[in-house]
Amino acid sequence: MTLPRIIADADVQLAVDGETLARSIDAFLACAAACTACSSACLAEDDVARLKDCIATNDVCAAICEATATVAARLHKGSWTALQKQLEACLHASRACADECREHAAQHDHCRGCAEACERAEKAAGMLLEAIPA
Repeated sequence: MTLPRIIADADVQLAVDGETLARSIDAFLACAAACTACSSACLAEDDVARLKDCIATNDVCAAICEATATVAARLHKGSWTALQKQLEACLHASRACADECREHAAQHDHCRGCAEACERAEKAAGMLLEAIPA
């Protein structure tokens, strides 16, 4: 059974369909993976001291995006407040990480790729925030 099907069977009353929620969860997980890879790649660079803020931002964003994917998959309406707070954290962490990685994107391909993944996670978090019922 696929994630969109599981979501559909759960009868969750978000203003998005199961496919959209599944794509958002995938975006959070892809961002976490990109941040982890970027952090590791930054540590291997000659100018690692200059990348310390990037590494720290990557590590925080990866942790928040992983947690967001988990919370977003918890489909009980009683968890909507927690989901809202987690999505807000994800949106801010993803934006901060994208901004930081963009500063190094001209010199490091891994930072450019990470910024793009973070932008997708930020967009997904914003979209899901709008879909939570009042």
